[in-house]
Order: sequence, then structure tokens, then C-alpha cells
Amino acid sequence: MSDYPLSITVNLPSGLLPFGFSYNRTGGHMARSMMLQELEGICRSMPEESAPSDYQRAIEQENLLGKPTFGSRQKTYRHLVELYGLNPNLPLFRVLRRLATEDPVSTPLMGMICCFCRDSQLRQSFSLIHSLKPGEILPRVRMEEHLEARFSGVFSEAMKKSLAQNVNTTWTVTGHLHGRSIKRRGLPKSRPAATAYSMFAGWIFGLRSHILLNSCFGHLVAMTPDLILNHLSEASAHGWLRLRNAGGVTEIDFSPLLTQHEQELLHVAH
Repeated sequence: MSDYPLSITVNLPSGLLPFGFSYNRTGGHMARSMMLQELEGICRSMPEESAPSDYQRAIEQENLLGKPTFGSRQKTYRHLVELYGLNPNLPLFRVLRRLATEDPVSTPLMGMICCFCRDSQLRQSFSLIHSLKPGEILPRVRMEEHLEARFSGVFSEAMKKSLAQNVNTTWTVTGHLHGRSIKRRGLPKSRPAATAYSMFAGWIFGLRSHILLNSCFGHLVAMTPDLILNHLSEASAHGWLRLRNAGGVTEIDFSPLLTQHEQELLHVAH
């Protein structure tokens, strides 16, 4: 694979907000990790077409996620919105919900990819994760220093520690790291749904063909281009994308997952 394209972790192209990307300088990992248990809870319990107000009511008023106080329910809802959007009008979240319903096992990796697109600190942390050799130990302080170098003077010492713990927890949930107190580099095990979702995110970002296959979105699921194409071939059978790979030409088209209006917006964005 090519070297990790750092430019993707630094600046997002303009025009991606309607698709679920976030331009906020800080994100949900300031307070929590990826909140996988909560994400799985809403994916199990709420219809895919639920409106933002439905999520807020279910979490805050109906206590769908079993939080002890109203204040904790409010914080949970706010953090989930930061991490995932909780809005079916955002393609990143809508497609996450659809694929999580069809393949719940892939929810951890897909949830991380959504967070990656919405959380600047998680995006920046991946260049360090990617640089580690399998089995290499990652001390928390190394992640603190990595984030400080990219957000100089933004975080207090206590916040840097908490932020490093949160992003490392997310990378542990997804299999990029292993271990409880001592974190070692691991490799996630992707399935076609997670691979397709990661490619979908990169496609929305504006990457195409072999550039997409070799991008950080492939590194996120630890897949080679050939393995990605195998997974995309399986995913195309589910109607998640159109794939053509012949004569050295690879065409990957996720238009079936977008509305006509979204396709027009994407054309303008790129």
C-alpha cells in the first residue's frame, strides 16, 4: 500500500457537511470514546427512518439507553450527535444504520469510520496508530504527545490524558489495539459491510478508483486493494454499490445509496 495520506487527516474538502462529515475542531472524543454500546442500542431498537427528534425523545425522555439521570441522558444524546449525527438526512449516518441492520457484527468498525469522518481528534490519532508495527506497544503518553503536536496548546494536561484514553479505547474496540492497561497494535477483522462503508466514506470524500482503494479508508479496515475488491464484489450483490473491475479499470459507484438530490450535491462538491 502507499504511505498514509496525511492530508486527509488535516483538512476536509468543502461541501461535505450535508453528507455527515463535521468540520468542528473538537469532537465527541473530548468526552467519551465511540460509545459502541449506545450505538448498538439505538441500532437495535429504533427504526432506520427515525428522525432526529425521535432519537432525542427515545434517549432523553424514554431512557432507551438506561442512563441513571436526566442529565446523563442529555449528555449521552449530545455526545452521540457529535459522534454520529443521528439524522437519516446525513448519508454517513443513514448508510451506517442500514448496514448495521444487515450486518450487526460490522457495527464497531462502521461506527469508528463514521466517527473518523466527524471527529478531528480521532482522525489525527490514526496516523500514529497506522505507524505502529503489529504487536508494538502504545503508551498513553505517546498518544498524548501525538495529539498535542497537532493541537498545540488546545488541551490541558488533564484533557490530553482523557482524550488519549478515549481515542485509544475506540481503537481497542475496533481491534486496531489490543490489551487493557498495556495497548499493543493489532489489526481489525473487516467484513464486506464494513469495507463497503469505509469505501463509501472515501467515495463521498471525493476519492475514486485505485486512489480510493489505496487511501486511508482502506487502511482503516486494514485491507489490501485486492481484498477490498473482493469485499466490494460481495457488497455489490446486496445492491450497496455498482462495481466494474476489468481490463485494469476499476469503477466504484455508491450512487445507489444516495438520493438524486444528494448525487447532485456531491457532483457540485467535487
